[in-house]
Amino acid sequence: MVIKPPDRSGPREHAPRIVPTPSSASAPDGVERARIRARRYLPDAVDFLAAIAFAPDSEAALHTRMLAAKEIVSIAGGVPQLSPSPPPAPAHERPGDGREADA
Repeated sequence: MVIKPPDRSGPREHAPRIVPTPSSASAPDGVERARIRARRYLPDAVDFLAAIAFAPDSEAALHTRMLAAKEIVSIAGGVPQLSPSPPPAPAHERPGDGREADA
């Protein structure tokens, strides 16, 4: 018994039939439109993330709260804090000029 392959001569079903029009005429115009939308919707997004991260009655898991807080930091453009410098070495371990310390 020979199995016949399916007929694929018709139009593809997964290919879009209508190509969408570009949302802007040029890249700078598109960036400006995105900035306008961000100014409009960003406060709501920050309020939503803050409610997830910091509300005392939030039912979100700890990991979700941490991700929401990190997203607020990335939106704000916060710079991560540098790690603190190590404490200075004790006086007897500091390199000196080779002289004995006066007692």
